[in-house]
Amino acid sequence: MSDRPGRPRVVAPQTRASRGPAPGFTRAQVAEVAVRIADEQGMAAVSMRKVAAALGTGAMSLYRYVDNKDSLCALMLDHIHGEVVLPERTGDWRTDLRAVAHHLRDAQRKHPWLARIPAGRPAMGPNMIQIFEYAMGILDGLGLSIEDMLGTFSLISSWVTGFTQEEFAEAEARRNMGVDEAEWERRMTTALESLLSSGDYPYFARVAQAGADHDFDTRFERGIDRILAGVEATLPG
Repeated sequence: MSDRPGRPRVVAPQTRASRGPAPGFTRAQVAEVAVRIADEQGMAAVSMRKVAAALGTGAMSLYRYVDNKDSLCALMLDHIHGEVVLPERTGDWRTDLRAVAHHLRDAQRKHPWLARIPAGRPAMGPNMIQIFEYAMGILDGLGLSIEDMLGTFSLISSWVTGFTQEEFAEAEARRNMGVDEAEWERRMTTALESLLSSGDYPYFARVAQAGADHDFDTRFERGIDRILAGVEATLPG
């Protein structure tokens, strides 16, 4: 039976079958090895065979822990969200939601290969659910329905994911060109001047002349400011 629309997929905790030998590894160990391979060699290098070899076992034995490559990716996603250490809530929902956004971004920035995982409905593992519970606890008491609480959290988490993927894409483009940041900026400036001289892109020219295309950190803060302002503007009462 397929999932109902809107129902999250869940990464079930590891259970031991009633028959057969006890598993030699835990899912956490499988995820840790897969994440290490992705960090060192990129997502394309992650395969059931390579992860099994790094664990010192056969590829077929890995299917005792994950059903397929998609399940392995879900396990990896949940593993990196386990790296998020959320602070004590301050009691100010704006401050606390901003902290959630920053911690999600920091966790994802440590692993640029995340941009290589196909988009889709994420599988909610225990670590992701813990972050979800934390964020929903911040939103509780603001007068929102449970649907609006969920929508607000989804908006923030989805925006952070999209933002970090944009960061990854620019960094990868720079690496592919084989240049450092200074040379990248010089080339972009040259291309920009060529575009502006045509006079065909007035709004783009205004952005460039105002210096509105800030660094990613500044853009992240401004984006969160606007999201939180939107949330506040739609609160009941």
